[in-house]
Amino acid sequence: MLSDPVLQWALTLTFSATAMYATVRLLADRKLLPIVGNALHLVMGLVMVAMCWPWWSLLPAIPQTLCFSAGAVWFVAIAILQVRRRITRAAVGGHSAWHQAAHAVMMLAMVWMILAMPSGTDATTHAHHHGGLEPWAAASGVAITAALVTSGVIFLVELISCLRGRTNWLGHTGDVASGVLMSFGMAAMCWPMITG
Repeated sequence: MLSDPVLQWALTLTFSATAMYATVRLLADRKLLPIVGNALHLVMGLVMVAMCWPWWSLLPAIPQTLCFSAGAVWFVAIAILQVRRRITRAAVGGHSAWHQAAHAVMMLAMVWMILAMPSGTDATTHAHHHGGLEPWAAASGVAITAALVTSGVIFLVELISCLRGRTNWLGHTGDVASGVLMSFGMAAMCWPMITG
């Protein structure tokens, strides 16, 4: 999906790091809700690594679309349940409803990238061509990219606050740092698709 080798490798390293962190969290967590969330982020990180390279187009689009659509619904449902006080922050690793909303945006960004880009043979033919998006794809892509950047800034402010206090890297602080990388990394992936 990307033609700039520097961007390809930078984002490959970024999403490999978030996937590794999600794996560690997945193995360390004992509660169901964080386990599901970390599993979704692990899959997302691995698919984002694949999206950096032309061979991503060989992966079937339908399973990816279904997985990330379900992920978006999952995080929206958790956010709603938190707002209604049916789920405590402790049950989701100490994170607020806004965190769940940010993760839902990431899942929707995955769905957008899959639907906006050609797949299969068509994608192989146009592996480095991102121009000419349909109007719906361009408009929704701008909105999703803006939401990702906004989430990244909020995560970054929260990370700075975490670093000033007690730091538990395998927990809230690490989760927030991963959120910074995922948000800005995904925005960096979306933007060339819109402007290319």
